[in-house]
Amino acid sequence: MFRRKAPAEDSPTQASPLARAGWQPTHKHRKGGLYRLLSYGTFEADMSAVAIYDDAVGTIWVRSKAEFDDGRFTPLNQGNPDN
Repeated sequence: MFRRKAPAEDSPTQASPLARAGWQPTHKHRKGGLYRLLSYGTFEADMSAVAIYDDAVGTIWVRSKAEFDDGRFTPLNQGNPDN
């Protein structure tokens, strides 16, 4: 019988308490996913700018700021309920 292993407590796919309680997206990816921009930062290895963001289940993502701002992500108008 195949049994699925339960995710570890620190698994990136497990929802964090902060993501479940009041999480609000700030951006929509061109493929449809919703994300919340947490901060911009600096990648230590080459001092390049990065965007740090999460999703509704609490997975934290990092990508270059240039990629985040190149049209892949559209800011959501927080005052517009149609987003």
